[in-house]
Amino acid sequence: MEQWNNVELTNMSKKSYTLNHAYNMAEKLNKENNAAPTSNGSGSGSIKGNDSVQAKDQTDSSVLKPGSDVRPKVEPEDVENLLRRLYGITVSEVKEILAYDDRNFLIHEDSNVKNPLIVSHCPHGYILKIMNSLDSKKEDVVDAQNQVMLYLSKQQIKCPRPIANASGKYYSVEKLNGTAHVVRLLEFVPGQIFRDVPITNYLLFQSGEYLAKLDRALKDFTHEAYETHTTTWMLQNVPAVREFLFAVKDQERKALCEEVIDAFESKVLSVVPTLDHQIIHGDFNESNIVIETAPNQTDHNIKGVIDFGDMSKSPLLFEIGIALTYMTLEAKDLASGGIFLAGYTSIKPVSSTELGYLKYCVAARLVQSLVLGLYTHSLHPTNDYLLSTQHEGWKLLEKLWKDSFDSVDELWSTTGHQYLTQSNK
Repeated sequence: MEQWNNVELTNMSKKSYTLNHAYNMAEKLNKENNAAPTSNGSGSGSIKGNDSVQAKDQTDSSVLKPGSDVRPKVEPEDVENLLRRLYGITVSEVKEILAYDDRNFLIHEDSNVKNPLIVSHCPHGYILKIMNSLDSKKEDVVDAQNQVMLYLSKQQIKCPRPIANASGKYYSVEKLNGTAHVVRLLEFVPGQIFRDVPITNYLLFQSGEYLAKLDRALKDFTHEAYETHTTTWMLQNVPAVREFLFAVKDQERKALCEEVIDAFESKVLSVVPTLDHQIIHGDFNESNIVIETAPNQTDHNIKGVIDFGDMSKSPLLFEIGIALTYMTLEAKDLASGGIFLAGYTSIKPVSSTELGYLKYCVAARLVQSLVLGLYTHSLHPTNDYLLSTQHEGWKLLEKLWKDSFDSVDELWSTTGHQYLTQSNK
């Protein structure tokens, strides 16, 4: 199988078509997108209701509930039909990219067919994103994600840019197998992914620098959707993971998770109001960082960042803690987190008080990833992507919480200082 972003690509189809019919879907799409919602909220077109209904939806349905299966049920023919109808694209190749609870497809246009609906063609292809049914209820957040990608592109941050559909919109809501899902098309950003290249100290330090620059660029970005937006994956919602602990069959590990959640609540969540808040990426991990070979053909440089589905208005500390978790997982070395932190703090200083909270944030993120991964895999047992952090994740959590908790702050500080004082980084 081919690989993209270290995720297996399933070759679904290779076809060549001749577009021999008139293509004018804009009027139809406008009617569909402006149509009144059905009584059950899953009809074709917009699923926005009135303000009171939408507010209730945010409160009651904004986070994952046990027993929920929100992943889109999509067939290969659905993908091609969506592309032709919404974007006028006749495909030469469609490949699925295994994802967590969305469905993502790498698309290449048929070069033999002219497509007047896309003004600027992306030579590397596109990603068709079909969002899970839970996130698809939050159209304001979808708009926010599109706006932030357009904003960052102007700030010299390389990321996917959204493509307008036939009605001139950056997304639409489509009913697929009876359920409403947001459908978007993004430019594909070519390159290797972080986890596919050797994890060097230089790359860890550079990752910290890059995230700090990303956060600096996001400092002035605002969108009203993020004022109330919440998801299961925000660190603020770690206590909700208790509802999914039944998925952890090992009783010692289950008890460890409960201990971490309790400590995170008492030590970190209790001081959240005192922390600096802003819009954050929220998932700066090994699968969302695009890498390119450096000019010396030996090292690697960070090219860009993808996947803005976990953005939120949160403590900036949580951005650092989430990224620190994945950096140490990839390096398979707890001490290496200090190099990443040295890179980050070289661009954006972090107070000693907030640095002291990071170990709790790392442990909490590990619990989120491990428990929710096990739960979602129980719903989709053939999707081993959901278990990608299990082996190293439990090892890191146990080492951090049982062996190194009292000394990890000094460990990170010492490791970062040693790297900075090397003559050749």
